[in-house]
Amino acid sequence: MVPQLSVSANPEPGWKEAMFDQLLHLLLPNVCAVCSRLLMEDESGFCKSCRAEFDPFALSTEGEGMLRSTIAARFGSSFSFERGWCRYLFHKKSPLQSALHSMKYGGLFSLGRVFGRELGELVAASGSAEGIDCVVPVPLHPLKKIERTYNQSEVIARPLAEQLERPILARVLRRNHFTRSQTGLSAVERRANLEGAFKAEGDVRGMHVLLVDDVVTTGSTMAAASGALLEAGAARISLASVALALKE
Repeated sequence: MVPQLSVSANPEPGWKEAMFDQLLHLLLPNVCAVCSRLLMEDESGFCKSCRAEFDPFALSTEGEGMLRSTIAARFGSSFSFERGWCRYLFHKKSPLQSALHSMKYGGLFSLGRVFGRELGELVAASGSAEGIDCVVPVPLHPLKKIERTYNQSEVIARPLAEQLERPILARVLRRNHFTRSQTGLSAVERRANLEGAFKAEGDVRGMHVLLVDDVVTTGSTMAAASGALLEAGAARISLASVALALKE
């Protein structure tokens, strides 16, 4: 599959640079997604220098603890989950932000597979994945998926599911309506923006579902998607994301 070069009707700042990056990676796919340096044979997606500037959690329990604190601060006991995994702590204007932006908006879907493998290794190494029945990516609205040509959460979720040897149910959740981007919204605005946004259309009755997204900021997206799965009969929800963004 070849990534498509596209510009939306209202391009974000830096769209010319994003198009250049897409073209560069189309012509030279083995370059770092952050600094564009040619990759060595043992490097995947990013060079060692840029990857060293990512901020991984030292332990899976550290990421889970910060995820629980973030969600509890906004939802209290109204949104609970079984387990949670985050690979990195997100910082603005960081190499990780550049990489995630390229994956999500720049057409570099292959980065999602790199992040998905890392996240799958993290979940598997924790020894707490035995009870998970299936993996469900947070869906995009169909119009957004047409615009981007792929759902970055699904690209992340597929290698994660392969690592855990669990089925991926990519169509069990549907996005009911086209929502504004969550970027720049307050916690209250994020919750209002996602009210009634998801509907479960597949059979998840009695299942322990691992819900996957790229970045968690306030937990509003995860909460809305989890609510739809629980209403459809899911027994338990666990969460996994590439990064956790804290207010800085």
